[in-house]
Amino acid sequence: MPVSALQGQRLSLWCFSVHQHKFVMEKLSKLRQFVSRNTDSISDVIAVNRQKDFIALHEGEFTAEELIAFLEENTSVRVSEEKISTLLTYLNTSNTDIINQIVFNYFDAVMNGQIKNVNKENRSQCVESGEFRDGKCNNIVFKKQKCLCEIEEEIEHNAYYINSPFALDWLNQGTRTFYEMNLLEKNVIEAIISAQNDLIRGITTDVIDSILNQNDLEGVRKVLKQAYSGDTKIINGKYFYHENNVDFDFRNISAGLKSFALIERLLESGVLKRKDVLILDEPEIHLHSEWQIIYAELIVILQKKFDLTILLVTHSFQFLESLDFLMKEYKISDRGNYYIPESTDKGFVMKCCGNNPDELKQNLVKGSIDIANREFKFNMEHDEDDT
Repeated sequence: MPVSALQGQRLSLWCFSVHQHKFVMEKLSKLRQFVSRNTDSISDVIAVNRQKDFIALHEGEFTAEELIAFLEENTSVRVSEEKISTLLTYLNTSNTDIINQIVFNYFDAVMNGQIKNVNKENRSQCVESGEFRDGKCNNIVFKKQKCLCEIEEEIEHNAYYINSPFALDWLNQGTRTFYEMNLLEKNVIEAIISAQNDLIRGITTDVIDSILNQNDLEGVRKVLKQAYSGDTKIINGKYFYHENNVDFDFRNISAGLKSFALIERLLESGVLKRKDVLILDEPEIHLHSEWQIIYAELIVILQKKFDLTILLVTHSFQFLESLDFLMKEYKISDRGNYYIPESTDKGFVMKCCGNNPDELKQNLVKGSIDIANREFKFNMEHDEDDT
């Protein structure tokens, strides 16, 4: 579902990669901490940092003898079996337990410690479920202070969630304030800063991706420049919007302009890559009528050029109409699905309407019909008064 319009109840989307890399880095971190506590040598810690293969090959089946031999061969640390017993327990923790804890910690932080089921009959447990085109299904079951991940399909690409364009303000706040950020916003801003630092240092990790991105970026830029007509300048690590020979601190530009600036930074710094996931929560809120159309076109051309999976929630009839038309104009209507939330005895499910938005449009136009009826009634009553 590359371009999806979701109305009403916000979709609680979970999107994470379950890779061996995650488990390796968690265990390597424990090993590094152990070494740093037992030596004053920086070279010992550096030596451990380079031993990812040692962790990956054992897959949670370490023996005390193997671990002691590893430390003696690679560091100056000398320890007994008793001293490494706790470390050994950490390293032999199952990958399943690790990913369950990582996911729970993440959701618990994002939801501010309030993972609840609104169903009064079973508040102690809630389930997030996502089904893929091939019929495979990923589930996360939350129960009290634990969760269980049932993964049938690994998600390999990065996901970026944009809830508000004001996340952009953190770019000029400094990394020392990151601890104050919501994890979802932090994910986006850290990615931009990291990618920009790589550009400054001349580090290109994905050469082919960069070449392909540049070839497709020109068409995207033409749409973006309809609203974001200036340029971005970075001066002493601070971001500025430059237009008419004036530099505006990113924190001082309008919310609407921030919406486009945030996408511009994701693109120009090379954060967004082919087949990544972009999640937009009511992006039209800060946009006037004309810019809603431009933003809708930006979303459509991004999907076409970069094959992104784009999920969005909207309450705007005009924004939905714009998406529907522009998907036809760019000939990608077959790539889009529309969803309406429905309450069932098992909780909320997203009813798929395929690539036909008619039911969704009827839902969104209800407010316009209501005000039109009230206006008609008002005019009729006042016409009678005039006579």
